[in-house]
Amino acid sequence: MDPMTKNLLVVLLAAVGTFFLLVSALGILRLPDVLTRMHAAGIAATLGVTCLLIATGVHFVSEGQMLRMVALIILFFLTAPIANTTMARAAYRTSPSGQFVLAHDDLAALSNAREANNRVDQPAAEDS
Repeated sequence: MDPMTKNLLVVLLAAVGTFFLLVSALGILRLPDVLTRMHAAGIAATLGVTCLLIATGVHFVSEGQMLRMVALIILFFLTAPIANTTMARAAYRTSPSGQFVLAHDDLAALSNAREANNRVDQPAAEDS
């Protein structure tokens, strides 16, 4: 690859990655609630970090760093959704009731089912 083309590609990828990270940071600062902030952090930051890692891999391709960057991207794509889901569940469970207005609430159905199972498993208190 021509060095001029390679440098242009690196700068373009780094600029796109920086833009997505900036959008992510602004989303975290400006969005109203926890779930929308997490969405901004999860989606935009993943795209930004991916672009920056690809730019790094292209820049250091002669030193064999591209494979390491691809491995980091795969690792990031595997761990970021799990972390976001875990944080969303924690925010949902620790929030005051009524804070989240959801059209369909799967977690409430699961929580209600668990509570019903706990009531059935516990022996009834005997009246004295």
